[in-house]
Amino acid sequence: MLDLQQLHTGLIHRTQVAQRVLATVNSYYPGRGADGTDEAMCDAGAIAMSKDTGPSGTFGEVLGKSWRLGRISQEHGTLVKATEGDGENKLEIGEVIEIVGQHACLILAAYPWYYVVDSEGEGGGKIVEDIWVPWKGW
Repeated sequence: MLDLQQLHTGLIHRTQVAQRVLATVNSYYPGRGADGTDEAMCDAGAIAMSKDTGPSGTFGEVLGKSWRLGRISQEHGTLVKATEGDGENKLEIGEVIEIVGQHACLILAAYPWYYVVDSEGEGGGKIVEDIWVPWKGW
């Protein structure tokens, strides 16, 4: 499924990364971040995303937004601005975001199944095409 580790070490192109974790924005904190930037909280933390950072320096990047998962605790993550924004990238409480994680292997180990969607298909990535159940155990 690929991940940010492979992307930021130059092995793949951004369009090749298939794994995403869906998370909900739970809180929004105007001006709480570094240099007065906004922060937000989501319901994806260390268990959902892993605690690996790697070359990107982040736990995950929000797809289609200038936000990244900057800090995490067990059950939630703090979203920080990835770049200067002009207001159009404000996150809304209750918004469902897609986070591309740093390390797919560790992320995938946390889930009992994976929903497979076709981003180029008829539903534009919104229709579940298949469900993969991984083998668990060593």
